[in-house]
Amino acid sequence: MLNTIEFILNLSISLVYGALLFFVLKKFLPLRRANLVMECLEVVLIAYTTNIAIFPGEVTGTMGSFLALFILILVFHKSRLFLKLSVTILVFPVIASISYILEDVGYLIWLYTCQRQMTEAAQTILHTVTMFFRIPIWYAVYYFIKIYVPHAVHDLSRRMWILIDIISLSSFIGIITVIYKSTSFTSYAVYPACIASLITNMGCFYLCTYLAKTMRIEMELKTYQYQQAYYKEIESGQQTIRSLRHDMKNHLNIIRTFLQNKDYEDADQYLNELDREFITSAKVYCKSSTVNAVVSAKEQIARDNNIHCNLLIDLEETPQIDNIDLCSLLANTLDNAIEACCKIPDYSMRFLTLKARCKNNYFSYEIENSKVNAVIEESGHYKTSKNDTSLHGIGLGSVERIVEKYGGDMKIDYTDRTFTVTIFIQGKQDR
Repeated sequence: MLNTIEFILNLSISLVYGALLFFVLKKFLPLRRANLVMECLEVVLIAYTTNIAIFPGEVTGTMGSFLALFILILVFHKSRLFLKLSVTILVFPVIASISYILEDVGYLIWLYTCQRQMTEAAQTILHTVTMFFRIPIWYAVYYFIKIYVPHAVHDLSRRMWILIDIISLSSFIGIITVIYKSTSFTSYAVYPACIASLITNMGCFYLCTYLAKTMRIEMELKTYQYQQAYYKEIESGQQTIRSLRHDMKNHLNIIRTFLQNKDYEDADQYLNELDREFITSAKVYCKSSTVNAVVSAKEQIARDNNIHCNLLIDLEETPQIDNIDLCSLLANTLDNAIEACCKIPDYSMRFLTLKARCKNNYFSYEIENSKVNAVIEESGHYKTSKNDTSLHGIGLGSVERIVEKYGGDMKIDYTDRTFTVTIFIQGKQDR
């Protein structure tokens, strides 16, 4: 009877711990298949593989648990491989630190209280107790991440993640080394390293959000600049139209004089000049002010560079995408397309076709441009031929992160003469 109660108690505590760790991972990485059966299976496997007792001088089980967690993330979560590895490196030192301190503190309390080595039954009870105390600690970790890390990972670039990985990996290697070098008599000496690892990695959680907020502020500023330029164009056009309307009587008198004198050529020229005065560069493509502002600015740049633009925008409703992300998606793809076209010496070969549609909460977007430069593909990532190699692929990388953030699909096709990016996002009302 006692064994049954002990088993149920251990199982319950382990599953609660596994659920908390599952929610932590879910904050960083979307699920590959979001259904209850797969989620429950992952919770059980997380509880089984990371529910480890870390002892001084032993690292084999710790490294095995690290590898098991990485495999679980590979199987149950979808994202880029480097991001999955980064999340494992970021989260596992927290697991190891909490497990080691609780397990060792419990053992030392037993040793100094009972003055004898632990029996197997005592070890089981100790592990159950330490597992129980992990639950409030991991709830605090989850609550911290819930506040400071929402969507942060989707806004960070690969280089930013490398910086975070270096910090987390240094912490992880440090704690593993100290544990390996310690003994049962000096186990308490590892506590400062564990606490430092906890502080470091919790700081990295916050660093994720801080870097993401910095990037977001820059994108907000760029969006604001696009909108300001667009509104200035609209105001300029309206002022021109008001001025022309005010002087319309004079314009009509001049045209009447040309016609009375049968000077049809001058009348036609004068009408063409008036027509050009009425034209404003600020166009209205759809209901979205963000789309209008970005596309209007980029179309003007394209036409200034003798690029033929074919814009087919049919947005019956506003895409369920954050305005900053929408601006970044449009601006980066259009910038890449314009840059590629500008490398073509023959102006007649420069073209850009943009198709955008949003209906029934489905957003589809395709941009195709002509090109002459070679496309460099490395490990599934595309690089351009910019002079500054540090900027290679940044635009498409940002677009890829945005598409991933909204659970969409992105496809890239290219030939010797064209480059095409196709994006499909199914919006959700609760985003």
